[in-house]
Amino acid sequence: MPVFLNSEIELRPGWRFFAYVLTYVVLFQASGALMSVLIPGPVADFGQLRGLALSTLTFLPPAVFTFWFMLRFVDRSPPAAFGITLHEGWVRDCGVGLATAAGMVLVYLGGAAAASSTVVHGASTGSLPAIGMTIVLLVVAAASEELVYRGYPLQVLLKATGPSPVPGVLLMSAVFGLGHYLNPNATWLGTFNTFLAGVLLSIAYLRTRSLWLPYGIHIGWNLGVGVVLGLPVSGVHLSSILETGVGEPDWLTGGGFGPEGGILATVAIIAAALVVARTRRVGISGTVRRARGRKSAGKSP
Repeated sequence: MPVFLNSEIELRPGWRFFAYVLTYVVLFQASGALMSVLIPGPVADFGQLRGLALSTLTFLPPAVFTFWFMLRFVDRSPPAAFGITLHEGWVRDCGVGLATAAGMVLVYLGGAAAASSTVVHGASTGSLPAIGMTIVLLVVAAASEELVYRGYPLQVLLKATGPSPVPGVLLMSAVFGLGHYLNPNATWLGTFNTFLAGVLLSIAYLRTRSLWLPYGIHIGWNLGVGVVLGLPVSGVHLSSILETGVGEPDWLTGGGFGPEGGILATVAIIAAALVVARTRRVGISGTVRRARGRKSAGKSP
């Protein structure tokens, strides 16, 4: 049997994963070069809206186009098979994700208040237009990251690594964590917590075979921590509704990297993973199940 093709004369999952990564890297480099021309100048301060916009606009086109290219020309599968359509239950899944993220934020805030001097001010740290644009950019950025980390590459990697999802989940979560290591004020604990967050989001995908539950958790955490409380999100300062100050120790509360850099976030993420793994409020929708059945019928890995 050919090394590259299966019995159905289709590219094997491992090679599809490689093709995705290669295509994405090339397009990402091209997108970065184009953005540097369209939006010239240094972006040293990640806390500025311009920096967030540049990062988001650089990340979005390769994420969307690579996903579309692989589905259209390599997999030839319906988008519903990858859980990105407005299938029945998508609002519920996203809502459960948002509620889960809210619980994580409350766990962190409660722990910080109990262990250190924590002050929440009502004054906004940004204008309404800046806050509105920040929300839009975070919504887009989270969608792009879910496409890249829990979208096509994770799903095809799960096929390539056999019946157990563990190797694929660990690999993509490690990439997710390391992808945030170059952020401002990054620490190894923050990187580890981001890895754990990747595991949590992967569990959320596996429970529904859809990106809506992990997306709800992802965007809910970023908005709750960054836009509502005014704390750094992976080292990035954002325009916010409130301004929150948390005390030391940094290993507990996160320091300059934000909540994700502390042990309190570790506790919140693990607790959320247990809740998501056990909840009966979510499941695989009929549309996704049928699309996955049609996609896999008659195919061998």
